[in-house]
Amino acid sequence: MGLFAPTKDIEYDKYDLKGKVVIITGSNAGLGKEIAKKIGKLGAHIIFACRNEMKAKEAIKEVFEFSNCENDKLEFMKLDLLSLGSIKEFVNQFQNIKKLKCDILINNAGIMWLWEDKKWNNPITKNGGNQFNTQFLANYLGHFLLTQLLFKNLMENQARILNISSSVHSLGGFSLENLINDTSYTFQTYCQSKLAQIYSTYYLDSLINSVENENITNKATINAIHPGIFASEIVNLPFPLNRLYHKIFKSAEYCARAIVKCAIENQFQSISGKYFDDTKIINSSSLSYNKEIGKQLYQQSMDLIKDYL
Repeated sequence: MGLFAPTKDIEYDKYDLKGKVVIITGSNAGLGKEIAKKIGKLGAHIIFACRNEMKAKEAIKEVFEFSNCENDKLEFMKLDLLSLGSIKEFVNQFQNIKKLKCDILINNAGIMWLWEDKKWNNPITKNGGNQFNTQFLANYLGHFLLTQLLFKNLMENQARILNISSSVHSLGGFSLENLINDTSYTFQTYCQSKLAQIYSTYYLDSLINSVENENITNKATINAIHPGIFASEIVNLPFPLNRLYHKIFKSAEYCARAIVKCAIENQFQSISGKYFDDTKIINSSSLSYNKEIGKQLYQQSMDLIKDYL
């Protein structure tokens, strides 16, 4: 159980998400899979937006069994957040081929490197003529493009958008150059990618609020959430640190509870542009409220993805 006392799980008999479509990135393992299990048990049509088809299908089998074998609306769709082309094709398949709407978008997938490992981890990923810091691309820019391409769909369906961030966003500063020029593998880069998610949350919320359309009475909402520090599968530690790590920190299942509650409970339906710690709205770091940096990040991000819009 670790050092933390568990909180209440979802009251499954109170909710019915049949007919709702939920996209969860990185839902083939760890936190994403635990989110999928809880939402799947509520009957939602889940899109497992993942890179690894075999792992996704293993997760789908597990989620199906967790739903008492009642939910067969569990679907894998290939999404590689390190490929902007893959993200565009995912949205094309989702919207234009399958003609699906999106009720909940959970931008969960991510990469975290604690130290340099030049043999296995490439700090730079190339897309077309551009290069990107790999952690920034996976954690921030890929999700930014996904949200932009789905934006009209999300608005029309009054969707809830959740960016899975982290309290570590407050550890360090921020540099716009890190999107493309940073060749660091380090944890500092991960922290800045999580700060970028929060900047994006606040700026996109301001854009949503600025939309004037008489046909849109309710709009999408977007929030960032720190679900808690948990023993994540994206962290690779040597023995015996790996065992200690899983004993000390919360489980992915525990941290998935807050995310699912923010995604489905009525009390959060109209809340937007906020930062959650568990299910409590708190202030993010003081730096994250710098509107000028947020605007510059948005503009640079839009320039970087313009060929895929």
